[in-house]
Amino acid sequence: MTTVTGSRFEDILSDLTSKCNLSREQISELIKQKRERVGGGYLTDQGALFLVAADLGVIVEYGREKPRSLSQLTKEQISVTVTGRILSTGFPKAFRRKDDSGKGLLSRLVIYDNTATVSVSLWDRSVTDFFESETRPGDEVRISGAIVRSAIDGSIGLSLGEKSQIQRIEDERNSPQIPKLEQRIQAFQSVPESGKFMIIRGRVVGESRKTGFKRSDGTQSDLTTFTICDTENRSLKYRAVMWGNANPVFTSIKDSEIITLLNVRTRLSNFQDMVSVEIHGDETTCVLEHWDETRNWMKELAKVLDANERRAQSGVLPFVARVFAVERAMEDRAYLLLVDSQNRRISVSASGEALNDVSQLNIDDVIVVRPESFDSVGLKANLTKSKSITKSSSKRSDIPQASLLVCTVEKLGESGIASLELMCLTDSLGREIQTKDGPVRRTEITVADHTGELKIYGWRNLSKALENYSAGDRIWLSAVEVQTHEGKKFLVLKNYSSVSKQKN
Repeated sequence: MTTVTGSRFEDILSDLTSKCNLSREQISELIKQKRERVGGGYLTDQGALFLVAADLGVIVEYGREKPRSLSQLTKEQISVTVTGRILSTGFPKAFRRKDDSGKGLLSRLVIYDNTATVSVSLWDRSVTDFFESETRPGDEVRISGAIVRSAIDGSIGLSLGEKSQIQRIEDERNSPQIPKLEQRIQAFQSVPESGKFMIIRGRVVGESRKTGFKRSDGTQSDLTTFTICDTENRSLKYRAVMWGNANPVFTSIKDSEIITLLNVRTRLSNFQDMVSVEIHGDETTCVLEHWDETRNWMKELAKVLDANERRAQSGVLPFVARVFAVERAMEDRAYLLLVDSQNRRISVSASGEALNDVSQLNIDDVIVVRPESFDSVGLKANLTKSKSITKSSSKRSDIPQASLLVCTVEKLGESGIASLELMCLTDSLGREIQTKDGPVRRTEITVADHTGELKIYGWRNLSKALENYSAGDRIWLSAVEVQTHEGKKFLVLKNYSSVSKQKN
């Protein structure tokens, strides 16, 4: 543990030992434990000392005037209480603690009052607590038990831990009047060349575009760009760039939609050899009109990240995915094909109490999956317990839709999963095939659409799904696997595949 030898720290430590009847060594151990649990290893000894004192029910004086406004915040203030209005909210993220004791949760808020605007870091439990609340941008809040921190750029910010609180102020009449969001909207025609903590309202021009890039440190990130113009004068427009913001709202905004961007900055940029003003946002930038959608996404993300940490010891982590296929043909087992935001196609087997969860699912549902086991190489998961699957209300535009599988014979890749409408060119043909494991049942049909023809095979128990079809029948194949042998493509049924006859 790093020892702080300043006289202020020593005075407070001595005061605490006398008030709580503990030795210096015992309090030092409590400080060490607090630093390991709170703030991800970024908490100083002095900050941990004040949190330990609060845990022990001891009030210590730190000899500084308590801030009456955000502009009066100074470095090293501990357990401060401030009032402000929320400008914007960043999404929760997982981080690796400096002491390598595991992962934690981190999110950021931006708040303001009449005097200043500051960033607020939420750590661990304070993250999930915040997203469980109904607090939203524009709400006036009272933050208590915060620690004043200095950011890398030298600016002052607040840090919230286990004992900190954010309380929404329902009645604002007795507090200093803080401008509401609408009062802070920047007039489009007078956007400055260099500004920060701004609110800008405008009309979207065209579609947004998301691209990846590599940072100077070699890590990957992404940015979303779109054009926004004045709501009345379409000739007055700016390029907007959202850096590292995973909020799916930014990829779903529509042409001509009016949006209000919370917490953006402006700067001169040389883009395509043209010097112009650009609007830039970061991970805390939000769209006011889409806040409910954003809150649901952030709340779900916080839950998943929190559950990941709690279940990390077993190596089985929850994940969010979209249902691409569901097959419930077996009485005691069901199979699903899921796709997540990384475009991983995950095969799921469900049995026991989990079957009831599967019975409620439809194609394109977004779900949170809590598997008992997960093969990260073969991308296979097993579910047996009740509530292994929870439906989500989030639209998750970052996860592909099941319609992505729909294809024609001509456009089938060398491998992958596809859904097709085809005509049977032959009757079903079933036979026993000799394999190294002995004879197995295989049924095949030659099928075609207007772009080409090929065969589909069903092996073992899946062979029954292809039986009793005749030449001329139109069938719909959902989530079948494309395979290639000696340059020739064919289709194979999987456990999650389904076959149905279509009306001619």
